[in-house]
Amino acid sequence: MEQHEYATGAGEVPGRTGIGRAGGAGQLTAQPSADLYPAAQELAARLAQAPPQAAHDLFTAAFGLYGARHFGAALEPADPAPADTSWWHGPSAHRSAALRTRPLRYRRGRGDAAGAPAPAPVPVPGPAEPPGGAGRHRKPERPRGAAEPASAVERRTAARLLLAHPLVTDSGPHAAGFPLVRRHADWLAERFERVLGYRLSVAERHARLQKAPLPGRTLPGFAPASYACLVLALGALADGRAPDLDHPQALAVLRGWQVVGRDADGGPVVDRELAAALAPAAPLPAAGPELTVRRLLVETPVVLLDELSPAERDWLLPRRGAEAALLADFLGLRTEVRAEGVALLDPADELTDLALPGTGTLAQAALLLVQRLVEELRPLPGEAAPPAVLIPDALIDGALGDVTDDHGLRAGWSPEYLADRPAFRRDVLDLLAGMRLIAPAGRAWLLRAPAARYAPAAEPEPVPGSGRHSRPHGDLDDGPDGEG
Repeated sequence: MEQHEYATGAGEVPGRTGIGRAGGAGQLTAQPSADLYPAAQELAARLAQAPPQAAHDLFTAAFGLYGARHFGAALEPADPAPADTSWWHGPSAHRSAALRTRPLRYRRGRGDAAGAPAPAPVPVPGPAEPPGGAGRHRKPERPRGAAEPASAVERRTAARLLLAHPLVTDSGPHAAGFPLVRRHADWLAERFERVLGYRLSVAERHARLQKAPLPGRTLPGFAPASYACLVLALGALADGRAPDLDHPQALAVLRGWQVVGRDADGGPVVDRELAAALAPAAPLPAAGPELTVRRLLVETPVVLLDELSPAERDWLLPRRGAEAALLADFLGLRTEVRAEGVALLDPADELTDLALPGTGTLAQAALLLVQRLVEELRPLPGEAAPPAVLIPDALIDGALGDVTDDHGLRAGWSPEYLADRPAFRRDVLDLLAGMRLIAPAGRAWLLRAPAARYAPAAEPEPVPGSGRHSRPHGDLDDGPDGEG
């Protein structure tokens, strides 16, 4: 299973770690800092020849520069439900209630667009956060108690920064947090090694956290050839060779990593020491049940018990309370335990590379869609509560059509998406899958139990197929659109 393969940390990655002695930023003609190019050529060849999904996984395994991903919405009521409560029937987080202002079959009038909020940027995973996000992690995510020393708050803040952004430099978008990482480098390295089996390297001007491979954390828009170009350019920069920087996607990533920049006159400069530090390191040792489960908990939105091996379930179930306390102290994450599994929530709504609930067209549409799907498919109280249920393909099309008609124009959704419904459908489902609220099942999709935490619990059960765009549930569409 993909999650299990990631968290065990097994796998071979070509390349080695090297820190150049020249250091600092220099012109593109600077002297070689390490002999890393042959390994980069080998990895680039493997990436170029790999199928798309295999290339995504190979690149993530080699570099591991992905951010953690967590739910952020608080539940209503705030009191935790018993651990044996199903997500299907537990409390909900009504973060999108402001959008649900009309009955399901309300027909939009001419004045509905008045006062619609301006569209917001859609969050997507990427190599680095834009400068506007600088300093998000400078303050602790929860108030410091009177008995808690300042050093504990600083360590937690630094650990959260590294988990969200495994590469932190002294001049990048998260430079404000770099002094905390430097100050507590020894403690952080020991803690990440003991709790997660990760390696932390801290140099004078940068810090890098080496994570285990994680399927599904791709660079947006990258194909096998794009990955190969990026790896070759990085290897050339680290080895003092003239890099090929004509590939726009690769160049954008190198700039995001602060490997390539511009001087005061607009000329290109390169940090060869950082390029060498980013070379793929030796793979992490294979992990047992303890590290496997912890990695899944701190990197993914939700962990379902039926996806764990028997040994992993046996390790987690009696330790849920102790692990909750450990991860709350280390990372400020709050544990939500349900019958189907465990989710770690971030009360600060910042320790995630995707946001759901969130702003923007995709996040709003995805949340409204998943609410409709849960309302249609949620097991009734007293019925068996499976970890996932099959979604009729027609229900996806009908529910997405309904929420788009009800909210698209007045909420200021992207005109491009409103004009291209197949692309809209694909990207909304990709976001929900990325947050692990739905999962692919061949040509169909499964609705997972944690999706119910975002669906109103008090509304009456809707009549199946009652939406404007709905078709009978038996009329499944096996065409290409059904693949998601």
